[in-house]
Amino acid sequence: MALKLKVKSGSNVPLYRQIERAIGDAIGTGRLKPGERLPSVADLARQLDINKLTVVKAFRLLEHAGQVRSEVGRGTFVADGRNGVGAIPAPEPTPEVAQSIRRLRESYARGLRELIAVERRPGTINLSGGVPNPAALPEDLFERLAREALGDNPRRLYEYGGPAGIAELREVLSRMLAARGVIASPDEIIVTNGSQQAITLVAAWTRDEGRTALCETPTYAGVPGSFMMFGHTVRSVPWTEDSPDLGHLRALATGRRSLFYLCPDFHNPTGRTMPVAAREELSEWTRHNDAIVLVDEIFRDLRFEGEHAPSLYSMLPPGRRVLVGSISKSFVPGLRVGFLVADRALIGELLYYKRYMDLGGPPLVQAMAAAFLRDGYAKFLDRIRAGYLTRRDAAISALEEHMPPGATWSRPQGGYQLWVTIPGVSSIQLFLHGIERGVAIVPGPVHDVDGGFQSSIRLGYGHESPEQIREGIRLLGEIARMLALQGGMETSGSALGVMV
Repeated sequence: MALKLKVKSGSNVPLYRQIERAIGDAIGTGRLKPGERLPSVADLARQLDINKLTVVKAFRLLEHAGQVRSEVGRGTFVADGRNGVGAIPAPEPTPEVAQSIRRLRESYARGLRELIAVERRPGTINLSGGVPNPAALPEDLFERLAREALGDNPRRLYEYGGPAGIAELREVLSRMLAARGVIASPDEIIVTNGSQQAITLVAAWTRDEGRTALCETPTYAGVPGSFMMFGHTVRSVPWTEDSPDLGHLRALATGRRSLFYLCPDFHNPTGRTMPVAAREELSEWTRHNDAIVLVDEIFRDLRFEGEHAPSLYSMLPPGRRVLVGSISKSFVPGLRVGFLVADRALIGELLYYKRYMDLGGPPLVQAMAAAFLRDGYAKFLDRIRAGYLTRRDAAISALEEHMPPGATWSRPQGGYQLWVTIPGVSSIQLFLHGIERGVAIVPGPVHDVDGGFQSSIRLGYGHESPEQIREGIRLLGEIARMLALQGGMETSGSALGVMV
């Protein structure tokens, strides 16, 4: 075919990314066939009136993703399945091989869970927390919310609330989402027992739909765990800078019916936020492929600095999107109130799974959550956001003072976790020595289904006071410098082998 491309020089998306996306979409939709020759670099540069190096960069990304192949003296061709991943996906492993791989991954993850569950001495500084500090809540809050929930016709809470959840909570959630820019009627919301149940519902549906599960990495460990529980072989899409690598995503998804999970706002575990241009690019890709995007917005309410990016869910095409959220991360985990949002047809399918999973969550707890969201949630958010900003700043200043040369870290604009990378230092060793010294973190391999990110840690700053955060990071800095001098990466494998 004659390849006709258009680029926008004033766009937020770099020109080479626009070219890569346009060619990748043409391959994914079949407009460019396996073996078809692409225009030369010179011809494409002349057609688009751009520098040749811009075209070369786009071609390199496509070749790295396995979508095209270059032959010296002949040109660049769409990969045909023999010479790259390209338009024909790599073959699925046999059921036996897939099961073996899944068991190995699950065994490794189980060993890591046992590792980080090791008993901590009293007074340990908790920098591992991925949950808010319950001390931030008034002592009598639950009692007040229970009285309010029961004060108006308590008999409405005596029966099952239904698999979708009680109407009053779904109505409040609909209004709350609208304030975020997400338009969803109460009938397009399912209340779940935390966001983990919402993810598990989607994992069950995805398996029955025969979709390939794709998941960002690093990620929250409960996501690939839920999908693997239903027999999925989860494929990872790495984050690069502030966004999942969309070229890698396209290569993995080509020729497959897929579902892709990501947490775009104050990402767990890095704290980073996906830029608007990357959201637009992902939305455009979704529009032209048989893909569903599962958007995790559990931290979206916790921005304490900068401007909100538009909700990724609101940018995605209808019928190709699911949103999961929770008030556990912004309020209190023990209430176990999460929710799932999707367009009406998909909600009907997901309700089938919810009905047989639990018949619906406790109506009293849902009524308490509705009472809090109606009255008190906004003021509570203002207070905890300010507290998280103070703690984030304490963590950043302590990292600048105490980490060894070469260490890097993210600078979140919301949430309560950041990602630290210390080249040459094993995060497993750092964790073990930290527990001995009285400070707890989460090693990077916990956040990767294949045990990557050996030199990275998740550092949670939401649980402790600024003074404790500074002291904990001071101790971690001492340990990291010691391990760097000893060649900490050399012993990481043996330490994990003992614990697993």
